[in-house]
Amino acid sequence: MAPQCPADLRVLCRKLTTTPPNLLSPQLPALTHNVLCCKDVLSAQHDVKAKEDASTSALVHKLKRSITTLLEGRSREGRFAATVLIKAIVDVGGWEILRTAGPWVNGLLSIVQKGDPIASKELAVIVITRIYILVQPYQTLIREIATPTLSAFGSACVQLLKAHNSTPPHVSETICAALLTLIPLHPATLRPLSSQLRTAVRPYLAPTCSDALFIPASLTCAARRLVISMHFVAAKSSGSDEWGKVVDTILRDLHQTADQVLRAVDESWQATSGYDRTRVSTDGEPRGGDESSPEQLPSWVGVTAGAERMVGLFSYLEETLRCSTKSTVIVPVGAYLDAICRVCVIARLSPKTQTWDQALDTNAGVGRDEKDELWSTIPSLHIAAMSLLLTMIQRLDRDMIPLVPEAVDHLVRVVKSGMSVAHIRTIGYQVLDQLLRVAGSTMPKTTVDMIDPILGACCRDLQQDAGVLKPAEKPTPTSKETKKNGGSVAVSNVDLFLGKPEASAPNTNLKLEPAHKDAASRLLASLLSSLTQAHLKPTMRGLIDKTSIVTSNRDAMLSSVLNPYKDQRGRLYPSILPYLVRQYPGDQGLEILRSNLRTSSTNGSSDMFASFQEVAEEQEEEEEEEEEEANADEEMADGDIAGADEASAATTNGAELSQLGSLASLPKKSGADASVDNPFAARSGAADSGFSAVVSSDSPAKRKHDGSDEAAPLKRLEVEKPAELPKAKRVAAVAAKPAEDVDDDDDDSDVSVHLNMELEDDDEDDE
Repeated sequence: MAPQCPADLRVLCRKLTTTPPNLLSPQLPALTHNVLCCKDVLSAQHDVKAKEDASTSALVHKLKRSITTLLEGRSREGRFAATVLIKAIVDVGGWEILRTAGPWVNGLLSIVQKGDPIASKELAVIVITRIYILVQPYQTLIREIATPTLSAFGSACVQLLKAHNSTPPHVSETICAALLTLIPLHPATLRPLSSQLRTAVRPYLAPTCSDALFIPASLTCAARRLVISMHFVAAKSSGSDEWGKVVDTILRDLHQTADQVLRAVDESWQATSGYDRTRVSTDGEPRGGDESSPEQLPSWVGVTAGAERMVGLFSYLEETLRCSTKSTVIVPVGAYLDAICRVCVIARLSPKTQTWDQALDTNAGVGRDEKDELWSTIPSLHIAAMSLLLTMIQRLDRDMIPLVPEAVDHLVRVVKSGMSVAHIRTIGYQVLDQLLRVAGSTMPKTTVDMIDPILGACCRDLQQDAGVLKPAEKPTPTSKETKKNGGSVAVSNVDLFLGKPEASAPNTNLKLEPAHKDAASRLLASLLSSLTQAHLKPTMRGLIDKTSIVTSNRDAMLSSVLNPYKDQRGRLYPSILPYLVRQYPGDQGLEILRSNLRTSSTNGSSDMFASFQEVAEEQEEEEEEEEEEANADEEMADGDIAGADEASAATTNGAELSQLGSLASLPKKSGADASVDNPFAARSGAADSGFSAVVSSDSPAKRKHDGSDEAAPLKRLEVEKPAELPKAKRVAAVAAKPAEDVDDDDDDSDVSVHLNMELEDDDEDDE
C-alpha cells in the first residue's frame, strides 16, 4: 500500500508555483525540510489506476516539473534554488527519482559550463557527483545518465581548475575531491583527462612563499590525492608502475631541492637508494623549479621558500602511503628512509653547548645570512621528516621492525637537537609511541638507554603541565655585577616590587597544547606496557610512576600495576595500586585487580616512603653503638661497604634525573592512615608496619660480645654515610627481623637487613 500524501508535498508544490524565483533563496531551509518529510512518498512506486495514488503521483510529477522549470529558467536565483532542491530530493528519493534525473544532470552541467555565480557552480559540481555515485548500483542508469555526460563534466572541471586567478581555492578543493571520488568509479572515461589534470593542479602540490597565490593546506592535500589516484586510469595492469613513477618523481624533486637548500652544509650523508646529491653553484640565492615545464613544480627562490618546498614534498610522500591503490604496489622503503636520513643527520648533539657552526661542517663559500636562515628552517625540516617516519610506522606496522634501530637513531638525534622546540617533542613522542607498540618488547637495553632523554622530557612536560615542577627563578643582579657592567642602569619591571604575580595568577606558559599533552600521556602508558621493565633504570621507573600519579594518568597507573619493576636480585618495587584505587575508585579495571592481584605486605607499608635524609639521620644516631660491633662484623661489613659505595655513586649520577621527581617525594603516610587508605595492605598478627624481614639462609649469624648476659638490641651496620641530596629524594626502606632464640649450642643472633629500593642495574655484578 502506497503511503498517504503528506501535507509537506502540497506545501512544496504551492510555494514553488506561487513564489517568484528571486525570492526562493530565503525559503530554502524550510523547503528542504519539507522535502525530507516527503521521503516515503518520493521513494515509493505509485499505481496510477488507484484514486489515492493518482493524486499523490500527480503532486510528485508537479514537483519535478516545477524544479525542472526553475533549473532551465533565466533567473540565477531560481537555478540556485533548483540545485539545492535537487540535492535534497535525490538523497531521499532513491531509484524512483534517479531514473528521471537525466534532464536535471544536463541542466546542472550547463551551470558548471556557463557563467553562473561561482557558488552555483560549486553546488552543481557537488550535486552531479552525488548523482553519479547514487546510480552506481544500477547499470542501466549508468549507461543512460553517467556515461553520456561524464566526459563533459570532467572537461568543465579541468577548465575551472586551470583558472587559478578566478576560481577560489575552496571551489578548486571541491572539484579535486569530486574527481578523486569519480576516478576509481569511471577510470576509462576519465583517462583522456589525466595529463590535463596533472598540469592544472601542479601549483597546488607543494606551495611556497615565492608563489603569487595563497594555497590553503586543505587544497594542497586534495590536489595531492588527486594526482596519486591517477594510476587508477592506467591501461591494463600498469597501475603499480604509474604509482611508482609518482613516488620516484617526488623523491627526485626532494633531493634536487635539498641540493640547493643545504648547500651551506658539507653533508656527511651518503646516498643508498640511487638519489645522490649533485654539486651546485654558491653564486646568488638558492633557487629551483621551472614554470615553463609541465613536468616540474613552480619555481622558488630563497632558503625559506626551498625549505617550504621540501616540507611540502615530505608531506606529499606521506600522502602516497595514506591513499589506497588500485593493486599491490612496491613501496621503496629504503628510498623513504634515505630521504629522512639526509635531513636528520643535520643536527646538534649538544644544543646547549654547541652552535650550528660548531656542530656541522659548513661551506666557506656561503654567506653568514644564508647560514642563519638555514639554521632557522632546520626544525621545520626535522618535523616534516619525523612526520613521514610516523606515517611509515603506522602504515607498514610490523613490516618496519627490521628498520626500528635506524628509526630510533634518527629520532633520538632529532629530539636532542630540537629539545627546546615543543613541536619537535610532540612529534618525537608520537613516533616513539608507535615504535614501542610495534617493537617495544624486542628493544635491547642499549636502545632503551638511548631514549632516556626522551623519557625524561616526557615526564618533565607532564609534570610542568600538572604544576608539579616550577620554572627556575632568574637570579637578580647584585651590586658587584652592576659595577662590573659600568654602572649602567638596567630596565626593570616596576610591578615586580608591588608583589609576586605568580602567587595570585597561575603560570600559563607551562601548559601544554592539547596535541602535545595527549602525545606525552600516550607515551607514558606505552613505556610501562610495551617496554621490558628490567631495561629501565630504577630512577627512571620511579620518575615514570610518580608522573603517572601526579597527572592522574589512569592507563599509565594501570600499566604500572600490571608490569611491576623487579631488580636483578628479584626484589619488587612498591606497587602504586593504592594511588590508582584512590583516584579511580569506580574504574572497572580495578575489579580484575581486586580479584586476581595479590599484594605483598610491603605494598601498604609506610616505610616505603623513607627518604635518603631520614636514613642518614638514623645511621648518624647509631654510629657510636655500631662502631663497637664493627670489629666483630668485619667480614660482613666489607661486603656491605662495597655495595654502599656503588649505591652512593649511583645516587650521585642520578641526582639530576631525581630532581624531576621520584616516589620518595610523594606524601608520607603514617601507619594509621595507611591502614585506612589502603584496603590491599596485608594484615599480620604482629604490630609491625614495615617491610617483612628478608634474610638469606646462608647469611652468617653475628655473635654477641663476650660477657653479655642478654641479647643485644637490634642495630644496623654503619657501612657508609650516604651523600646528602638537598633536592632529590628516593625511596628507601629499612627492615629488621627480630632475633630468634636457638636451642642448640650457637648463641643468639640478630640480623639487620637494609633494603634499598633505588638499586642500580649493575649491583649484581659487584656482588
